[in-house]
Amino acid sequence: MNSYAPHDLYENLLKSIADPFFVIAEDGTYLDAFGGSERKLYDDAVSLKGRNIHDFMEAEFAQFFMEQVCRALSLGSIHCFEYQLQTDSVEGIPKNGPGGKQWFEARLYPLENLYEGKRAVTALILNISERKSLQQRLRELSYQDSLTKVFNRRYFFERLSEQLELYTQDRISLAIMVLDIDQFKDINDTYGHFSGDHILKQVVQVLEQFITPDITLARFGGDEFIFSVERLPFDEVMRSAECVRAAIEREKFVFAEHTIPVTVSIGVSQVTQFDTDTASIVSRADKALYLAKTQGRNRVVRM
Repeated sequence: MNSYAPHDLYENLLKSIADPFFVIAEDGTYLDAFGGSERKLYDDAVSLKGRNIHDFMEAEFAQFFMEQVCRALSLGSIHCFEYQLQTDSVEGIPKNGPGGKQWFEARLYPLENLYEGKRAVTALILNISERKSLQQRLRELSYQDSLTKVFNRRYFFERLSEQLELYTQDRISLAIMVLDIDQFKDINDTYGHFSGDHILKQVVQVLEQFITPDITLARFGGDEFIFSVERLPFDEVMRSAECVRAAIEREKFVFAEHTIPVTVSIGVSQVTQFDTDTASIVSRADKALYLAKTQGRNRVVRM
């Protein structure tokens, strides 16, 4: 009766795992290759054995990857990193995996002894594309208002911080518009809270008609929305605010066969060199909104 030697058993186990496992020399030669048997996740990379990474990878990626190999050897401990790879660009291997751009995590560990006379690392490669996709989706959800599906307050302030930095560095014009639905409480009290949700979503449909790459819209809270407007002269920002106000007033809002008149008040503020934080910018636009309310609603006020 034959028995497996430990080396044969280990090699058989490596061949059976779903994720590819390599031994890579410090000169970029793939000294050994195992595993990677799950064709939904990987092309068959066993044929890379004996080849140098510079022969089958694009030069920029090959240089990046070998820098990581050298780092693992220098550290003398495990080195993990993530990267995105256009798998179709890898030359000379069977294209029987998922194809296209995929995200991977590499786990490199330096070998204590020479392998085939060379310093080398073991490299376990994990396809993390599904994890990355889920992380991106969760990130998007964390930035999205659940009712209206526009950005939420959290995202807006993060984006506004970036925009303020651009203004500080390059003087890229920036203005804030805060919009509030007039007498929204009366709508809820008269037609019920479901009517309020319906109105909010319909208002967003109107507002989205004004969105461009330089305009960010978010729900600020309750019946209040906020815009940041980049690269637009302030007089044009004021005209845009007036167009928004007029569009809401013209829109026919209907809920449960009731036509509900809706207007909005808008406060507008321009960022200046004296603005050092996002709170002060938004606060000034909010004060302008308050003036619009006290002056009779359904109007645009600047400050």
